[in-house]
Amino acid sequence: MNATFAYLGRALVLSTVAALAGCSTGSDAEDDVVVENSEAAVVSCGAAKYNEALAHYKNAVAWSKDRLARGVCESEHGYQWSIADEASRAVMTCGAFRETIKSSPWAPALRTVLADSLTLRSLTGELLVIKDSQWQNWTGTEALLARGVKFWAQSNGAVGSRSQLILGANGKGTFQYVDTESNDWRRRTEPATFTVEKPNGEKGKRRIVVKHGNLTEAFLLSVEPGWQYDDAPIFTLTPERPLGLIDSAEKMYSLVSECDA
Repeated sequence: MNATFAYLGRALVLSTVAALAGCSTGSDAEDDVVVENSEAAVVSCGAAKYNEALAHYKNAVAWSKDRLARGVCESEHGYQWSIADEASRAVMTCGAFRETIKSSPWAPALRTVLADSLTLRSLTGELLVIKDSQWQNWTGTEALLARGVKFWAQSNGAVGSRSQLILGANGKGTFQYVDTESNDWRRRTEPATFTVEKPNGEKGKRRIVVKHGNLTEAFLLSVEPGWQYDDAPIFTLTPERPLGLIDSAEKMYSLVSECDA
C-alpha cells in the first residue's frame, strides 16, 4: 500500500513538472532538460512556486542572450543589475534554482553576463551571503575573488564611473580610473596587487588592502540589499578613509548602471 502511494506521488510530481514545462516558452530541448532536472525542485518548492521561479529564470537567461547579441546599452533589459535582479527573484522564490543557475547547460549566457560580479556567487550559493545579517557566511571568499571580479564606483556626470577595480588570481588585479588632472580626463589603467584579511574570522567580512601606483588603500567588503526584498544583493567595497581626503578612494559596487554617462 505504501509503495503504491509512493509511486502515485512520484507520478504526480513528474506529471506536474511535465505540465509546467509544456506551458513554458522555451525550445523542446530546453523543456526536456527542465523536466529531467526539476522533480526535486517541485517537491521542495511546490508547483506554484516552481513555475513562478522558472519564469524569472527564463527571463534572466533570455535577457542575457539579448545583451550578448545586441550589447548592454542596446537591449531593453541588458544591465547586469536587471539580469541579476531577475535571477535573484528565481532563487528567492525557489532556492533550488541556485543550482540551476550554477550548472544548467541552458544558462551559460547568464553566467557569462554576471561572471565578473560577486553577486553571481551569491545567486549560485557558492557564497552564503544574501544580506547583512547574523547568518552571513563569507567562507571561501578568497577563492571566489581569484576567479576574477569587478567593482565599480557609481557614475558621476559626464565621466561615468570614475574608477573600477578588477581582482583576480594570485593577489593581482587592475585599477582603472579617470585622470581628472589631465586636460582630456583620460581613462587610465595600472596594475594592482591585493591581500585579503579576516578581522572577524573565517565567516566574517573581509578587509581588502589594495596597492596601485603609489597608493595603498583598504576597503571593507560587505553587502547591501537591493531596492526590493527579492532583488539581487549588491556587494560593496567601502574605503576606510573618508571620501574628501586627498587620494581617498570611492565606494565601489558589484552592480551599477553600466550605461549611465
